[in-house]
Amino acid sequence: MKKILYIIACVALCFATSCSKESVSHEGEGAVSFALNNGTVRSGSATDLFAAVYDKLTFRIFQVSNKDTATETKKLVRLYTYDEIIGDSQNPMKIWLLAGDYRVEVSGGDQSEASFTEIYYKGSADFTVAENMSDKTIEVTCRPSNSMIKVVFDQSVADNMEDAKVVVAIDDSYDPIAVTSKSVPSLTYTETKIGYFTPEEGATSFAWHFSGTVPAKNHQEVVKEAVQTLSEGFKAGYMYTITVKYSPDLGGYMTFDITVDKNPTEYNNVATFKPEPQFSDVDGAQVVNKTAYLNSTSEVAYNVKAINAITEVSVKNGSTITTYTSDQVNGVSSASVRSTATFTDAENGVAIDVVSDKEWVIKLLPKFMEKLSAGENEYIVSVTDDAGAIAEYVQDYLGEGVNSGVLKLWEGHAYLSAYVTNSAAQNIKVVYRKDGGDWQEIAAAASSSNDALWEVKLPVDGQAEFEYYWRYDGKDNIAATNSTFSTPAAPQIPNGGLEEWAGDSPLLPYTTTQWWDTGNHGSATLNTNVTTNSTDVRPGSTGQYSAYLKSQYVAFMGIGKFAAGNIFFGKYLETVGTNGIIGFGQPYEFVYKPKKLVVWYKGQVGTCDYAGGDVKKGDSDKNQIYVWLCNWTGRHAVDTSDTTTFVNPTETANTAEGNVIAYGEWHRVITAEDSGADNGWQKLEIPITYREGAGFSDVVPNYLVISCAASGYGDYFAGSTSSYMYVDDIEFVY
Repeated sequence: MKKILYIIACVALCFATSCSKESVSHEGEGAVSFALNNGTVRSGSATDLFAAVYDKLTFRIFQVSNKDTATETKKLVRLYTYDEIIGDSQNPMKIWLLAGDYRVEVSGGDQSEASFTEIYYKGSADFTVAENMSDKTIEVTCRPSNSMIKVVFDQSVADNMEDAKVVVAIDDSYDPIAVTSKSVPSLTYTETKIGYFTPEEGATSFAWHFSGTVPAKNHQEVVKEAVQTLSEGFKAGYMYTITVKYSPDLGGYMTFDITVDKNPTEYNNVATFKPEPQFSDVDGAQVVNKTAYLNSTSEVAYNVKAINAITEVSVKNGSTITTYTSDQVNGVSSASVRSTATFTDAENGVAIDVVSDKEWVIKLLPKFMEKLSAGENEYIVSVTDDAGAIAEYVQDYLGEGVNSGVLKLWEGHAYLSAYVTNSAAQNIKVVYRKDGGDWQEIAAAASSSNDALWEVKLPVDGQAEFEYYWRYDGKDNIAATNSTFSTPAAPQIPNGGLEEWAGDSPLLPYTTTQWWDTGNHGSATLNTNVTTNSTDVRPGSTGQYSAYLKSQYVAFMGIGKFAAGNIFFGKYLETVGTNGIIGFGQPYEFVYKPKKLVVWYKGQVGTCDYAGGDVKKGDSDKNQIYVWLCNWTGRHAVDTSDTTTFVNPTETANTAEGNVIAYGEWHRVITAEDSGADNGWQKLEIPITYREGAGFSDVVPNYLVISCAASGYGDYFAGSTSSYMYVDDIEFVY
């Protein structure tokens, strides 16, 4: 979109005797007012460069005699800078001119022999001031007075070459010394770009020099240069384009296309000067566009004045645009009669007081504010006059209402926030209920990031429906309706009931999807399963199997070892001789933070008849269950022949795979109070302890380890052949 400046010649018959810049009329004269319409500028465009020279523009107004004849002459009657001619935006400067022919010439910018950014613009337009003339728009097309050279690097150059560049010099030959010393105007192009040159008068040639290397040809250097002689010479505003292409299919053939554009339309900056409607506060002060704190009790008013009659007002809120014409607002049966001084759109909350046909007061009422979105947004008020001038006021605002609800399920909270823009609000709270139960309240706290933003940390858990609303003293609900959210079900341990079994030797605790595994892979090489399924299930179970873990000495042909009955969440990786390599852990998507692991257990602890590690014969064996929640890059491998791979989660926070975020452990040994005998089924609740600090409390685990062993010293091949345990219905409690 072109950058648009508007100059309106508002010319009126006046009664006075001489030319003046003040608001005093003179006979036979007309008044010309100038005001800037800021319009819209595309970032990085040619019009963007034009916008950068506004404060460098000079406006000259000439009186023209004998126009369009051989004896035409012009006389400078006014000279203004940009700031002078635009004047006070509330009261545009009026220039009084005698009736007659005039020419306005606009020029300005930066003059440089060679530059990528400095452009000098020129433009002119003729206009006539006549008695009793109507409003007239004066348009001036401002174009660069520079000669422009554009170098385009085709994609084939980027794909096949390195360090490609083109040097352009305004000379009749390419002289690298002259270029280096800057004795001739030159620019170096390393990307597609436009350069602006001001050559000496009469210059007819420019030289270009291309260089680059081709990696595919052992970085062979390619150098090309030429002199372009222009029959017409350099012309102001002409665009000369050099397009560089490379063809690897033709043995590295380079092409250089030279084109001339005598009228590059993207540089036709149409400067139109006209006084647009002006916004001010209702007391007459200039509106300052800043963030307003708005709520359903707010009311905002804008005073709008125009040099010409106002014809239309539109209000845009989000995607909704409401438009009011002068006919609607004035309620007219004829153009000169108005039935009421105030127009009200009660449904949309807009009222307009008509002071005159050129001055309106636009009011946005509480009904309008009720429809505003919560948080940081904007609405736009646009005013159009009968000369087509448009003024927009963009109002940034902070709207009251519910902002967001963010579920942090691992933390066990929903973080709710709302904007409260009523400065008198007290006792700001969230009122909520879970699954349709009783309403409860929780106090909100002001956010450190915004004094209008309030926050609440609401405890949540799995598979529940929450309903809530925000309130404060004097306002029971700051939103039109209550807000709701739901939480997903808490995930449970796959095959936690240990119902799925398959195989024979080894017998394995899974069918198609493998979560659990056992040491049966190793013991089966000696025709034994240390872990089997059992129909002895915990009381009240709806399943048909539990897991039976039996420690025993496993041997064949007199060769063997003590093996603990075990089941674990992971994968048995390999048997090496009589040793096993176990991959502890399975990838697991944690949603909530489990508080404990529940396991149904019954078992017996015997006296060790096999020694190993620090365990001696006669020591108590131990039944053991533990759980780890880990942030790992993969399973942790335990090699039963290498004690350095063993992990005690209560003591070890880190492994080679990452951190052990949380852990829980239960074990049973023979004591004076506990003989180790089988006491039947019992429900174990194993609390989970979470580590704190960086790398622990700020991360969600991604691997789960659960291990159950009839002999807790089985890694050392130590324990009791009398030890066994049953486990059933393993699950998390959240």
